[in-house]
Amino acid sequence: MVAYLTTAINQTIISTMANDTSSSDKSHEEHSDLITVARAMAILDETPEATSQTTIALADSLNRILAEDIVCDRDFPAIDKSQMDGFAVHCADVLRVPVELPVVGEILAGASMPPLLQAGQTMAIMTGAPLPMGADGIIPVEETVRLGNQVRFNRIPKIGRYIAIRGSDMTANQIVLRKQTVIGPAQIAVLASIGKTQLTVFNKTRVGILATGNEIISVDQSPNETQTRNCNSPMIQALCQRYNCQAIDLGIVVDDPIAIRIAMMSALEQCQVLFVTGGMSMGTADYVPQIIRELGFETRISKLRIKPGKPFVFAVKESLLPDETKYIIGLPGNPVSGFVCTLRLASRLLNRLSGGTIIEKWLVGKLEAGLSANGPREFYQPVQWKPASSLGGSARNEFASVTPLEWKGSADIFTLASANALLVRGENEPPMPRGTLVRVLEM
Repeated sequence: MVAYLTTAINQTIISTMANDTSSSDKSHEEHSDLITVARAMAILDETPEATSQTTIALADSLNRILAEDIVCDRDFPAIDKSQMDGFAVHCADVLRVPVELPVVGEILAGASMPPLLQAGQTMAIMTGAPLPMGADGIIPVEETVRLGNQVRFNRIPKIGRYIAIRGSDMTANQIVLRKQTVIGPAQIAVLASIGKTQLTVFNKTRVGILATGNEIISVDQSPNETQTRNCNSPMIQALCQRYNCQAIDLGIVVDDPIAIRIAMMSALEQCQVLFVTGGMSMGTADYVPQIIRELGFETRISKLRIKPGKPFVFAVKESLLPDETKYIIGLPGNPVSGFVCTLRLASRLLNRLSGGTIIEKWLVGKLEAGLSANGPREFYQPVQWKPASSLGGSARNEFASVTPLEWKGSADIFTLASANALLVRGENEPPMPRGTLVRVLEM
């Protein structure tokens, strides 16, 4: 009986959060200043990015983003060479097996170009060694028997087999890595191979994170009953680092308009993008939107038809000098709201500011629990996505599973930490029965 009641309560929680039809929500949903998430994304994408570049050493390039196309300095391979340890031959000399040929030399990797291979002769050759002129095939050592200065071949070779032709991997002046490539270990190997010791990369975007609120205290403090440790700043800092940003925690400021204004002005001197958490809504202590306008910023997004995260703010102060263009991103104080708005919206600008591209990874799966109709705001439901099991049948006939979690609201970071994806419910979306095939946004 207890298990039954618990399950029923949990399902009610899921349905209630998805339905989003509380009386307080209804009183605001019809406001004309609530724009759609799609429109907000378009505004962010249309905002010109103010990027800058720098030159760094190859050793410092991991996870940086290329600001230039990289071209090959020579042909790869630079010569025709062997792909196997074996013997270089004229294939016309080994049309039948077994056959024996005299060994007239040995070619090691790194050796200078060998002499011409005459008809009726063979040369021992190592992997990576230059192919002698006249040779058109390689017979691996496993298919031979060495008999002093002679070698017996037991397999007929094919012309060109086990030979890497000059330029077959890459030719001189061919682009090997394109601008906006994220540099990983494989890219570092390419850069090293072509002797690229200095690279032009995009600068990491300078991001500052400022938390506001009388109730917010630092992580290392002990809160009383009405206080909350600042989890927003380290969370946003970690998200920004995903997007190749250099993010710094600027601390906490109380709900005082003068203190907030001074803190924001100081932050904007240090950073290109300023995140401000809290103080974004319509309460008497929500000063940030007005201060943004007073600082000369153009507010392009103020409120969204999104849940969680309705009081999301995006503002820009453009400059003729790209490095001097500034951006402010205002996030709700509840951490799940801040997470959703950063992942779904702010990331689009941050990726471009750091020279990258907009990246979202969507996964597909079947709902493990039904959901009731959604309300008038696009809703982001934390879920667990699990890949299809290949046990007991063909994997191609199976789908991954999507399990909605028992989320308790925009302050419920504990459930968020158990999720690995977000199910995006459309505005006024009808009920979804168990087994519905859905797309989810990977977190």
